[in-house]
Amino acid sequence: MKNFIEGFREYSKDNQEPYFFTEKEIQNNVEVALKLYSKKKPILREGNITILEGQKIYALPEDYQTWYKGLEKYAIVGNCIVLKNSFCGKISFLYYADRTITEIPEKELYLFYNYCLGEMMYKKVINITEDNIAEGIVKEMKLGRGLDLTFEENKNAKEILLDYVQNKRLEFLNAIKAKATGSWC
Repeated sequence: MKNFIEGFREYSKDNQEPYFFTEKEIQNNVEVALKLYSKKKPILREGNITILEGQKIYALPEDYQTWYKGLEKYAIVGNCIVLKNSFCGKISFLYYADRTITEIPEKELYLFYNYCLGEMMYKKVINITEDNIAEGIVKEMKLGRGLDLTFEENKNAKEILLDYVQNKRLEFLNAIKAKATGSWC
């Protein structure tokens, strides 16, 4: 996560203290993005559960979405395996799992930077007023790479900023919809 935060700060030009976005804000937003991404592009993992005599309910891994192979004979209730008969042994299976930030392909990291920037900027922009924008708060926001705002006649500055941050979020959402692989939902 530390590498992602450093990369995000570089991408968003928020790399000098005092930071505009806190580490916690970045981390929370990347976790939301990972959940969204993982729903459309899960990763296949191997799971193993050691079965103990007398125990019939076993929790599946925290990152579990749905099984792929190996759990055909068992009842799955929520995120648990429920056995009819207890036995000693091991259950091995393959399952679709949520990804971590280190499992995101390098070429797709920019989508996460865009999503995080869009989400965090939206929360900041929604609370600013036209007067704040006129007084130069936009410069303090360090909006980052390629920002070129032209104020159109029919839109106020806040609407333009909201359009900008919405486009950042939509780029991520459209990209994961377009290339869904292995998705089960």
